Amino acid sequence: MSLDLNPAPASQIVHITITYAQSKMVDVSTNSPLIDLFLRKVKMSLSELTWINYAHDLKVFFTVLGQPLEEINRKSCLHFMEQQDQAGLSSLTINRRLAAVSSMFTELNLIDPERFPQNPVAPLQRNKQARRRSQSLYRPQPQRVPDIISEKDLQLFFAQLPTWRDRVLILLMWISCLRISEAVSIGFQDIECSNRSIRIRHSKGNLERVVYMDRYTFAALNKYLDEERRDLFPAVEEIFVSFKGVARGQPLSVNALQHAIDYYATKAGLSLHAHLFRHTGITSLVMQGMSESALRKLVGHRNVNSLLPYLHLGDRYVALEFEKAQNVFSPTSTLHMQVPGGEQ
Repeated sequence: MSLDLNPAPASQIVHITITYAQSKMVDVSTNSPLIDLFLRKVKMSLSELTWINYAHDLKVFFTVLGQPLEEINRKSCLHFMEQQDQAGLSSLTINRRLAAVSSMFTELNLIDPERFPQNPVAPLQRNKQARRRSQSLYRPQPQRVPDIISEKDLQLFFAQLPTWRDRVLILLMWISCLRISEAVSIGFQDIECSNRSIRIRHSKGNLERVVYMDRYTFAALNKYLDEERRDLFPAVEEIFVSFKGVARGQPLSVNALQHAIDYYATKAGLSLHAHLFRHTGITSLVMQGMSESALRKLVGHRNVNSLLPYLHLGDRYVALEFEKAQNVFSPTSTLHMQVPGGEQ
């Protein structure tokens, strides 16, 4: 079957349709063959999560602008940014949506450079070294210290969880530092009991890796399988399933787990979201001195700078570490000096 890459009529506004099954996106289609081709390329070459995010972000972009693809320019993107800002969206969200648009136009330039000579978000230049950051539309955003959940709040939250299934999922996101999409997609074939490991096959950037469970998480997983999952739904390969409602017997969805986290957090008087558990776990491993290379491999980070936000762990932690270092490095012992006031 040949693919029709002829341009849509100049007056044709882009429409994107997303199809769901059991609260999970399973398909996306548009009235633009070029955008369809781009999304197919993303699905084949990047992770499923990236494909889902790009589809949703492009849908928002074209819904806001209501323009044909060929008419999108820098002014259009500026208008989109203004609309998103007025709607209260954060710089992080706006930049993420612009990144989807930028990636699309980079691909379109490769397919048809005459019709799409420029990327309106980040103008293309032949000499990459000459590219100036000021030419891109991305909004500056401060490097934030990742939020973490306090020990007290973790205790309050766990006290609300009624099932071993939910406890295991939270432990996997916290202790094993999994993303929510990675946790719900674990299958029986991914578990290696002998070393309490999990092979993560559906990861961001298609970066397959192995993660590990501590003894408590592994025991909780066995408790869930023995007392709740038992021999139910033998045809379902995913470990975590829904037990109630219209989705009973279906693999648990990201959306369902997000709603559960929100519900039990509210009951505990807290405001939490799924990624906070992963942030908390990564921060704990950094503070315990796990090497950066091993930690990056564990959590699925390719970029050597990806852990920098986690290294800014707050003044109190730095002060404690400094105090500990004085046991080894001290001018009173090195220089044989007496501390003012008489202390050695």
